Amino acid sequence: MSTVSAQSEPADELTIDFLAISRMGEPPDEAEVIRALASAGLGVAEYIPYTPATTAGAKTTGAPARRTRLGTYTLKESAARASVRVLVARYDGPVIAGMSETALNQLAQALDPDDRQILRTGVIGLDVRLSVPDDAPTPALGWGMRLLRVIVEIIQGVAIDPAAQTCYGRAALARLAESIPSSTENVAGEPDLLAHISFHDEALTPDSRWLHTHGLQKFGRPELDLTPTPLTLVSEGMTLLQDLAENLASGATLFPGQETALEGLGTILAVSAPVDADHQASFGRLRLTDTPTADTLNGVRGVGATAAPLRLLTRMALAEAERYASEGETASAYAVIERSLAADADDCAMLALKARLLLAQSFPMEALQLGELMEVRAPGDYRGPLTVGLALTSIGRYREALNALKRAIERAPEAPENFSARAQAYEGLGQAQLAAVDRAHAAYLGA
Repeated sequence: MSTVSAQSEPADELTIDFLAISRMGEPPDEAEVIRALASAGLGVAEYIPYTPATTAGAKTTGAPARRTRLGTYTLKESAARASVRVLVARYDGPVIAGMSETALNQLAQALDPDDRQILRTGVIGLDVRLSVPDDAPTPALGWGMRLLRVIVEIIQGVAIDPAAQTCYGRAALARLAESIPSSTENVAGEPDLLAHISFHDEALTPDSRWLHTHGLQKFGRPELDLTPTPLTLVSEGMTLLQDLAENLASGATLFPGQETALEGLGTILAVSAPVDADHQASFGRLRLTDTPTADTLNGVRGVGATAAPLRLLTRMALAEAERYASEGETASAYAVIERSLAADADDCAMLALKARLLLAQSFPMEALQLGELMEVRAPGDYRGPLTVGLALTSIGRYREALNALKRAIERAPEAPENFSARAQAYEGLGQAQLAAVDRAHAAYLGA
């Protein structure tokens, strides 16, 4: 759907952190870890224990629970240009001690009860720091996820992904490890990058939501916000957010002030978003908004649209409703129309589509009422009198229809549908020559 600029910056290094928490009360056997990593084709790890000669600084109080460092694994993968450092530590209490209940519940919502218990009570933690090239992080991330899977299997534990603000049990990690083909395997198919990104849907007001991402920073990209999103257009908003997130994770870039072209829907503007303690990101956070129009800049109806994505989301809904209508799925088209009108009751494009469906179902009076409503609410929009003209034509009131269509043509002399509609009214009056002229002009405008 989207088109954003290609990555052209020089390569640098990204760091991606995970925290694995063990079910066991003792650290894993280093020989078993090294052997398992090698057997999985991940490379040969080196383990350096903290010995009495080097443990002067091994006990730390930086975390809520005091921890004692026990040793460190290091490992490199040349093909993906990745490296990892795994620091093993024993905590005096639960690894996650000091975390708020709200944050803990957010992290643990994807875990089963057994894994949640490990998260809450585990005292052996393994800090996994993955270093990847920022010009090609995906293969390295795939390697790192397979490594994390091996570690979590050995300790029979869970993993916290701080960037994505979520946790993975062993089953979830198995799926993630397969979501990006190994750089050392000849595997066809596209990686599932969205599996590594979390999409949050939080209440903002009774009628709107805050949609945003966590995890794009693992790809060296800013996180995305879409707010305020009308409650009835959340599905369109989430589709947009996922599309752009996948584009960014695949290597595209997005900067504050940049406009992004969306095929057939116009453009959307990215602006710097405010952040709080729970939504900070290494590469910033961008809010997606409607691109300003002449009307919004001049203070006409729609002022404030540059602070929200309403116009774009209603266009997405319109495209969806039109697709349903073209496929004969009228009930589905009506459902999308009503959702969109709940967000913007004066959306003339959506009202006009609803009127066309009503006319196709032989409900001309209902369509006429919608046209009259549009003329009152949007007196400068041609679709109001166009709808009135079509409805009047359908019930044989041709001269009244011509008056309405004259207004439509005055407002939009370049719209071919106005002349097609007037041709129908002329034909109803038996004025075939005038109808032919209008049909020819409609064809010219539509070419």
